[in-house]
Amino acid sequence: MKAGLIKTTIEIDEAKLKRIMDMGGFSTRKEAVDWALTEAERIASLDRIAENPWPSSVVREAVDPSYDVTASRKSIRYSTPTRRRK
Repeated sequence: MKAGLIKTTIEIDEAKLKRIMDMGGFSTRKEAVDWALTEAERIASLDRIAENPWPSSVVREAVDPSYDVTASRKSIRYSTPTRRRK
């Protein structure tokens, strides 16, 4: 077994697991459960950030005042999509 992984037995709503597997295209229960845990962790992190947002003084210090987003975008070269012939 890989480090950081545990083997456990839990009761899971079978219908809900099946729906998640179908919607997410998961081929194993392990993949579906791992995805669900990752999503739960992501949502909990976003909730924590929303509950305790950075003060405006921290936000002002987080971005260099001389940064020009418009100029940085102009330097990016975008390729023109090519159309496939049938």
